[in-house]
Order: sequence, then structure tokens, then C-alpha cells
Amino acid sequence: MHEECKQKGYLKRTGKKASLSNTRMYFPGTVTDRVVRDWLSNDPYSNPGAMPGMVEEIMERERQVILDEGDTMKWKDTADRLSVLEDCKKAVTRIEKDLEQYVLPYDYDVDFKFQAPLMLPHPDGGMDTVLLIGFMDIIVRRTMPDGSFQWGVYDVKHTKDESYWRKTGAQIGFYDLSCFVMFGQNITEAALLQPLCKETYKPIPLNRDSRAQLNQRILGMATDLWMDDRTPRVDNKLCTYCEVKHACSKFEPVIDKNGKKRISF
Repeated sequence: MHEECKQKGYLKRTGKKASLSNTRMYFPGTVTDRVVRDWLSNDPYSNPGAMPGMVEEIMERERQVILDEGDTMKWKDTADRLSVLEDCKKAVTRIEKDLEQYVLPYDYDVDFKFQAPLMLPHPDGGMDTVLLIGFMDIIVRRTMPDGSFQWGVYDVKHTKDESYWRKTGAQIGFYDLSCFVMFGQNITEAALLQPLCKETYKPIPLNRDSRAQLNQRILGMATDLWMDDRTPRVDNKLCTYCEVKHACSKFEPVIDKNGKKRISF
């Protein structure tokens, strides 16, 4: 987001985000994600096949959370709720076999929140600390025969887009770097669990070049924050539907010589 527009990143960090007109687009993913987390957190070995039966209750729970937070969740039409319900049931039914193979045999945690302190060179000279803050859907620790550990990270995606994985490189790379900071080891295995795609288990490649690129991007963002650089992007390509446009300095009205407010489009 910061690379997309420094001003947008600043405004969202400082709470200037407008309420979403409708969270329907993200709702099925939220439901599938919550069902998986709840199932994994509550003795899944004793409850095989239980996830489809959890969907409807969690749909209502998450819808209420959205309303309580002041956002809206409107169905597309009278058949939309049933369509989402069936899609989510299908997703959690299909994902169970991958959870049984890649997660359940090992030590794991779900909704793993982290704050990883990373030392970076400061523009004024010397080093300073930035916090890598986030959460992982599922993190797995495998114990090797020699007693060492290997780490795996799995992200649940409610998507039917077979090429969606291409958009997740930075996200997975961020998890990889955070693991290195916290545990002294990079991720051994990272993958999307995308049960509505043909390839339900999609490994995400990590290599030296991608890690170096991510380090440079994080350093660039940290430098901008230290220097208080919140410059808006030059063009308006991504401004039309920006959720913080109302607070952006680029669109602040100015008073012309006739006393009228003008906004640059």
C-alpha cells in the first residue's frame, strides 16, 4: 500500500479510512478463514468433517462483527446468501484433506500474531529498529530427526482464480523475513491453501533474489517513514475508488479568486 501511494499508507495508518460501502466482496473469504481457524483451534482430531456444519453459524457471527464495527454487508440479491453459504461449505470440505496432510501431523498455531524487531540503517547514520507486524493464518513447526526445526506457513485463500498466487509473493516474503527475525530461520515451505481451485495446495517459491528485493522495499518504506515522506502519487490512476481519497491532500479544495471551492481531478 505504501508503495502504491505514500499518502494513502499514511492516512490508513492514522485511521482516516472511510467506512466501506459494502464488505460483501471479502465476506466469503472471511467466513472460510474463520471456520478453518476455529476447527484447528478446537481438537480437530475429534471432529473430522465438522467444518461444513460450522459455516452458517460463523457466517452470522462474522456478519454481526461487521455491523458492530460500523461497516455494511449487503447481499447481491435474494439468492446470494445461499450461494455464499454453499461456496463456503464446499471450500471447508475440500480444504480438510490438505490440513490433514500439511498441518495436523505437526506442532502448529493459527492466527499467529507477531511483532518482529528488525534492525535497519537509519538515514541519520547508525541503526534503528522497525517492527514487522502482522499475523499468519497457519504456522507449522516440524521437528527434524536431529532435533532441529523447520517452519512452514500456510495462507487460506477463498479464491477461484488459478493465478491468484502470483499476487501473494510480497505477503509470503514478509512472513519469511519475520520468521527469520523471530526464529533465526527462513521458512522451509510456504503455500496457499486454495480449496476452490484445481490446485488446492499451491507452493509459493522463495529464493535469495526475492528476499533481497523485499529487504530493499522494507528499507525504502522505513526511510520514508523516518523522513515523514507522505507524498501522494503523481497520477490519479488508483484514486477513483481510494478509501482515503476524502482525506488526501491532493484533493483538498482550494478557494479560487471568485470565492468558489475547486478540486483538481
